[in-house]
Amino acid sequence: MRLFFFLLFLVGCSSVKLTPPEKKTRFFNVLWSKNLDHHYQSGNLSIGLGAPRIFNDIVYMGTLSGKMSAYDLETGRTLWSQNEGTPLGGASEFFNDHVAYGGLSGRLFVRHYLSGELKYAIDLGAPIESAPFYHSGRLIVYLRGHQIAQLDAETGKILWVYKRAVPVTTTLQRTTKPLVVGNKIILGFADGFVGALSFTEGTVIWETKIVDQSKFIDVDLNPILSGGVVVTGSPSGELKAINPDNGAVARSFGLSVLAHPVLKGEQLLLGTNEGEVLLISQNGEILKKVKISDKAVSAVTWWKDSIVAASFDGKIRSIDPLTMNVTGEFAMGYDYSAVFSDIVATDDFMAIYSSRNRLYLFH
Repeated sequence: MRLFFFLLFLVGCSSVKLTPPEKKTRFFNVLWSKNLDHHYQSGNLSIGLGAPRIFNDIVYMGTLSGKMSAYDLETGRTLWSQNEGTPLGGASEFFNDHVAYGGLSGRLFVRHYLSGELKYAIDLGAPIESAPFYHSGRLIVYLRGHQIAQLDAETGKILWVYKRAVPVTTTLQRTTKPLVVGNKIILGFADGFVGALSFTEGTVIWETKIVDQSKFIDVDLNPILSGGVVVTGSPSGELKAINPDNGAVARSFGLSVLAHPVLKGEQLLLGTNEGEVLLISQNGEILKKVKISDKAVSAVTWWKDSIVAASFDGKIRSIDPLTMNVTGEFAMGYDYSAVFSDIVATDDFMAIYSSRNRLYLFH
């Protein structure tokens, strides 16, 4: 009888379909990371303002210790490394199998992206704290001291230098990424102006003041072309839309933004000083928004069909663009860590560099 009931139990169990529990996946999966902190004395904290770059399955990162390194994208293995003898505070640019980057000594370096072999180095006379910009065989370098230099990318020959007299003594010392529209280079200045320079000659075509505060009026949001107008601004003022032909202000968005705007399709992705992430239309209508922090949002991007935002509370978050719900969170290790430059994303990988000099590679 016991055998009968035991066999009946087995038959019953065989008719039950067992479903394994659903395995939840995290949005932020660290593939590898690097501690690139510079040795510093007490009271003189080294703040990382640079950004990584991803090119042909290689991650490039310069450090305040003066070392430029190329890492294998999937393993983090160092492919080559060069100590340039000067702090490297800006990101890199790529052209014709070469990588270009600058240091605080004012020296610009151009090396082969795969081997690290030096093509040329040239002194430009003022600290380089942002990435060079390549266009039509030229490198455009925004220097501290409110100077812009254009070089022949192959030879390093200086073609022209524009120097701006800025009476404002208190600035954020950030610079915009140049935007080329036709024959004009459009960029922001530390005196509250946005302007257009001739691409071939470096002369001023137009300039427009868009910030009227007394300090920290740098127009340092990367200008982007959206719906026929240039969108840029200052964290101390409002985001503006500007006619690229004559510099006239087409509209003001009524928003104070610290993170560089990102264009996706016909929508602008923004991170505000109030800790909000917004999707707005090209005419300034707020389509969706969510508050993710009591601290300012310092950087935003799109990755894996989600919004990624970094804020001054030391965290990065993923956001569903349909519901604007936060779907993931990653702490960068220190309170008040931030991402001061770009969050760099490809289809499968994302790289960030925190203000505490930590490089993270996510997959």
